[in-house]
Formats: sequence, C-alpha cells, structure tokens
Amino acid sequence: PDPIRVGQGPTGIVLDEARNRAYVLNKFDGTISTIDLTNDQETARTAFFDPTPEAIKKGRPHLYDTHKGSGHGHIACGSCHVDGRWDRLAWDLGNPAGSMQTVSGKSFHPMKGLKTTQFLIDIIGKGTGNLHWRGDRASFHDFADAFRDLQGADAPLDATGMQEFSDFLAACWYVPNPYRTYRPESSVAASTERMNPNRVRGTGTLFQTVPTAGVRLFVSVNFNCSHCHQTGSGRGHLFGNGSNVSNGIVNMTNNVDMVPDLRSVYRKNGFFYNTNECTSGFGMMSDGVMATVFSEGGTGQYLGDYEPELLSWSGGVTQVNSPASYAFDLVHTAQDAMPAVGLRQTINGNAIGSITQLNAMKQLVNEKPGEYAMIVKGLYAGEQRGFYYLGSDNYQSDLASQTVTHTQLVTSAQGGSPLSWTIVHPNTKVRAGVDRDNDGIFDYQDGEVQLDLVMMLEGAKNGNVMRTDLRNSALLPANDPYLLGATLDGDVLLRTGSNAVVDWVQVQLRSTVDPTQVVDEIAALLLADGRVVMPGGEGPLLFAAPRGSYHVVAKHRNHLGTMTLTPRAFGTAVPRVDLRDPAVATWGTDGRRNLGGTMVLWAGDARADQVLKYTGATNDRDPVLMRIGGTVPTATLIGYYPEDINLDGVVKYTGAANDRDPILSGVGGVVPTATRQEQLP
Repeated sequence: PDPIRVGQGPTGIVLDEARNRAYVLNKFDGTISTIDLTNDQETARTAFFDPTPEAIKKGRPHLYDTHKGSGHGHIACGSCHVDGRWDRLAWDLGNPAGSMQTVSGKSFHPMKGLKTTQFLIDIIGKGTGNLHWRGDRASFHDFADAFRDLQGADAPLDATGMQEFSDFLAACWYVPNPYRTYRPESSVAASTERMNPNRVRGTGTLFQTVPTAGVRLFVSVNFNCSHCHQTGSGRGHLFGNGSNVSNGIVNMTNNVDMVPDLRSVYRKNGFFYNTNECTSGFGMMSDGVMATVFSEGGTGQYLGDYEPELLSWSGGVTQVNSPASYAFDLVHTAQDAMPAVGLRQTINGNAIGSITQLNAMKQLVNEKPGEYAMIVKGLYAGEQRGFYYLGSDNYQSDLASQTVTHTQLVTSAQGGSPLSWTIVHPNTKVRAGVDRDNDGIFDYQDGEVQLDLVMMLEGAKNGNVMRTDLRNSALLPANDPYLLGATLDGDVLLRTGSNAVVDWVQVQLRSTVDPTQVVDEIAALLLADGRVVMPGGEGPLLFAAPRGSYHVVAKHRNHLGTMTLTPRAFGTAVPRVDLRDPAVATWGTDGRRNLGGTMVLWAGDARADQVLKYTGATNDRDPVLMRIGGTVPTATLIGYYPEDINLDGVVKYTGAANDRDPILSGVGGVVPTATRQEQLP
C-alpha cells in the first residue's frame, strides 16, 4: 500500500479499531494525526505545545529526512548515526576512484579502511575541530558532499542547510552516564569515587569486576590521559601533531587516528572474543577490534588502571582533581548532563513517595548548583503549577511575584495534591519549571493562546458542508492572500471529503477595551466541515498574543467579517467558537446570515471594502463583469479571484451558479439599491 502522509517525525501509533481510526504522534511537528482507516487518509492534525528550541527544529530534518537527504528516499544521516549517536557498526566507506587529499597539512588516502560509526553529539569545535577518525574533515561543513556521494542526493547540502545541521548538533547534549556516582567524595583516598565499578556487564549474566582506582578519579589524568585526550570531550590533536603539552610527553608520531572523543566508550561494551554472547559486533578501537574487557588490573595491559576513567569520562574531568589538565592546549567544555539529571520523586499523600529520597535530591542540588537544578510540577492550591528551586529551601513559582518554601510544597503534596520533583540541568530550570516558551513571561500569566474555531462561508455552502473546488482544481495559492506570511503545507491538500480545504481565512483577536484594536491575527485554512486549522493542517489555532480575554473575528477575502459579541478567555483552556451556531452572539445587527438554522458569513464583497452593493458607484457586481472581460456577459474565467463569490473556481456573470446573484441576495434580493454593511467595530 502507499504510505500515509502525516506530520514530521512519526514516532508512535495508537489504533482505535472500533472507530476505524489511528492516531499518530508526530514528534518533530508537535502534532497528532488522526487517520481514517477506511481510506487511509489523514483527517485531522492536532497540535500540542512543543518546547523544542528553534535550532533543533531547523536542523533536525537534515539528520532524519530520508526524502530530501537521499536519492531514493530510504536513507538519512540518522540511518547510521541513530539519534545523533551510532549504529554500533563499522563501515568501509573509502572511494577507490578517489584521489589523495590534504586537510590541515595532513595527507589522506581515499581508501579509509574499516571505521566504526562515531557520535555526532557535541562535536562542533572540540579539540582541533577536525572530524572523522582520521581527522580528514576540517569542519562539519565539509560533510556536505556526503549527501550526494554517500546518500545519493542530487547535490551536496547547501551552506544554509549545513549551518542549520551544525547548529542542531551544537545544541545536543550527552545523556547522563550510568556509571558515574551522584555524589563522589573529594578526598584523595576516596571511598566513593566517580564511578560505580560493579555495574559493567560481562558475558551472559555476569558482571565485570572493574578495578577501583582507590583515589579521586582523574587525579592522575594530567600525567597520562589528558596529554592527548583533552578534558571535556576527550578530543585533541590530529595524528602526529604531538600531545596537548607543549613538548609532548606522549609520542603520537605513529598514531594513525586523531585523538577521539571518549564519552561514548562506556556504550561500546558488549564485544568479547571467544564467546557467542556478544551484544555488539565491534569493539573499542577505530576499526572495531579490541574486546570491551574492563576487568584487567595492572599497568601491563593496554588500558592500564584507567578503566574507571574511560567508563565514566562522559561528564568531564573535574578541575579540582586534575588542575593541570585545564592548562593544556585545546582545553574545552563539554555538553554532558550529569548522572543525577532526570531523578524524580513524586509525593502524593503520605503513602506515595519518599521524603528521604526527596531530601537527598535537594542536598545534591545544594551541593552542586553548577551541575544540578530542580523543578516541581503538579497541583498546588487546586491549579496546575510549576516551580524551580532557588536554594535555601525556597522555590520560584510560575507567577513571577510568588515564591514558596519547601515545607509548603511538601505539605500540599502530602495533603493530596500530587507534586513531582525532578533534577534538571541548571540551563533548563527556568524553561522546564516556570517559563515553557522562554519568553520571559512566566507560565501562570502566559498560558498558550489557542482557539478551536468553526465557521461557514455562504458562497461555498453546499448542504451541510462547503465546496472545495478551489482545492480540487489546484487553484489555492500556497501563500495566504492576506499577506500575513503564511504558507500552506502541501500535505493538507491531500485531504479529501469533509476534511478537504475550502480556502484561506483570516482570524483576529481584538481588544476587549477597544474592539477596533487588533491584538493578533493569523491566516488559516477553512476545511469543508467548517473547522479552521493552521496552514500546516493542525489545530487548534495558535496565536502569539498574551494570555487574556479577546473578541474573535473571522474574515474572508470576499465575505463580510464577523466578531463575537462576548469576549472569550484564553490561556487556561482552549475555547471553542462555533460561528455556525445561532446561539453564538456576534457584534452589531445581522452580523451573519441564517440559512436554515446555520449561520454563515455574508457573501459578495468582491471589492473587499466591507460593504455589499449591487448597483451604484463601487458596487460589487461590476467587478464580476470586468473580470471576465467587460463586454460578453456569458464569458467565464477560471482562477483564484475575489470575484469568484461562490468559490467554485470559475468567475461567471450570468447563467447557473453565477457570481452576480449572491450579491443581490445579500442586499435583500428585492431592492437592488439596498446595501449591507459589515458588522465590525
């Protein structure tokens, strides 16, 4: 069967077989698609709040999009670099027809040999900045040719796309390392080191006995590891360039690879010799050899006594433990979430949750404010609220003027209003805790302004739905006619029946103090069944206006607009406004037309001057005649024109389904000199 078009990044599906429906989570779009299983068509796309930073939204498709990134639509960078990481495989991607290349003063043969896939996370500008095991790419932008040469695209990715891709990877972080302890000791002879050594899997059900360092981990790194593997990521110089110390204590002359990132070493575990119980087909080194054995003590073996350092490198070398490392060449920071990030404790009454564990989390944050922060989410005083920890047992709430104490939150949670405490990175505490869109206005006052709008146009009305001839005849413009900068998603045009697009409409939010003042406006798409959706096909409508109460205005390019008489509250819930309903009061007198119990917007404003006129100066009838030539009244013209009052894609002055009669009907149908004024303030 043909693929079903949904939003970007489909990552989950739920079947409702009783109703012949499927629901698809589109992670990248921040939407949920509703699929009609009787015809395998998307019928609706519902948006939800997505806090993903813009750099990730723009750059992420270059990692995952198989349609744009490859020649046959079946492969992307993410096929091997799964989620920006790796596939645990090694590849020989050399080019026998290639030529020698010189990069950063080094010569590279086109035949690379077998090389394991490397992580893409946090690789921008680390060490020398060169990439690949050999360092044969001077910068990330040099991978543009891979889209053509490796994935079969028609051309390399352009400079703009590569910058978006680079910005995306620069915003990615390593997840917490499971081998690092939450609270290591700082004494030289530490009993609690930086690594929990008894968690490393071996073959079968066995665990490896990793030798303990017996001292603060990394305390001797400045004499061994950091000469090549710089603090943070571990990345360093190109092969043969020497180490990070001026004269070079470690001889790198015979090294064939650049100094690589060490943060993913712990993920390589699972490759062993002389056993059929491997969970990986490739080992620790660049070409996939060397078993992942971390239980051999003594300096006589390759890893020396530094297995704990390697397994817990993600998270960086601590400056207090290895100060000399921070004076070496190429020192850089690393984007590693520390091991306690993600710890969560929910308190609900006296039976659910542990105060002891919660206090341990709070102690971690107090001791290491540069590594950890803490947020709280849940019910407080009967409302969904958010908080982040300030220190000294105080919290900032999602209302800028309000702080609360730890005791107040715990007491509320134990009283039956559940709250969840979560350790996060300090960079994310404000956004995750109290300001989800990071606009400086905290969430309690900055609820998302969304609208579930339903309406009907008189000109397009066809029974209980509206005709979709403009869409059917491919006449709908990609960009909105109101010059608001909106562009429709081509996938929306694939919808059929009552889910098909009728035309563009304009929706405004107006001030309750001065209803002539437009606070925000967007261009949207009207569907055949009356639903109004965003240009991407998702609903509800999303505005940039601040939380508050507003009048809702619906407008169309050749219909008279209308406005709700009563303001609606936005920001705490999604209000529904059904302008087809006679019970929904609108501004002025006869702001809509009643057709058999269904309220519709008045058709016929061909001049878009907010007045319906059939005769006299600036009437709406003459433009219809002029559009078809001005001389032959029986002529017709196909196209997307304001004179197409009934929205069937054909401008007609006489005959059946002409565009002149609706104008006369709109002014009363009896007295041609009558007019009708749009009922907007």
